Amino acid sequence: MTSSTAPHPRAELGQAGPRGFTLIELILVMALLAIAASVSAPRMASFFRGRALDQEARRLLALTHYGASRAAAEGESVRLWIDPAAATYGLEREDGSRRVDERALVYVLHRDVVIESEVSHAVQPYEEVEAARPVTTTREGILFLPDGLIDPSSTQRITVRQGDEGAISLVLMPNGLAYELIHEDRIPTR
Repeated sequence: MTSSTAPHPRAELGQAGPRGFTLIELILVMALLAIAASVSAPRMASFFRGRALDQEARRLLALTHYGASRAAAEGESVRLWIDPAAATYGLEREDGSRRVDERALVYVLHRDVVIESEVSHAVQPYEEVEAARPVTTTREGILFLPDGLIDPSSTQRITVRQGDEGAISLVLMPNGLAYELIHEDRIPTR
């Protein structure tokens, strides 16, 4: 039996063992990564700014659904209030008493986002039927009545803006029963 030992293939070619990257190659890769990051950073920043606007608008819409459900479930009026000066909004029971609302919610707007409202006293489709209900306008916002309907004196449009990123409005639907989100470029003129 003969045992032959074959030389390692690299040894035949005269090459050394495994080699790493040179300093020049590493610097070149780092430079390419820096260029890619500098090109994509402004786009990523605008993406995250737009996310704050979208998040606040969606939270407002969700609060309208929760407010209507809560008013109907508890049989008490609930108000979605906004305070543009303090950059806050929230939801709380509005019954005229001094009872503490344990379920009250308060949200602070993202630092780049502003909120504004438009109050219009247009006649709602159900206003004639519901004329006996008291209309309260103690705070700016949306008042959900004990049956879950929206008080006719409620804010018609709440707009959330973020610099030049645009705006999203929470607008009362034509039937007066709910709100919907509309991006600024699609807001109907009245």
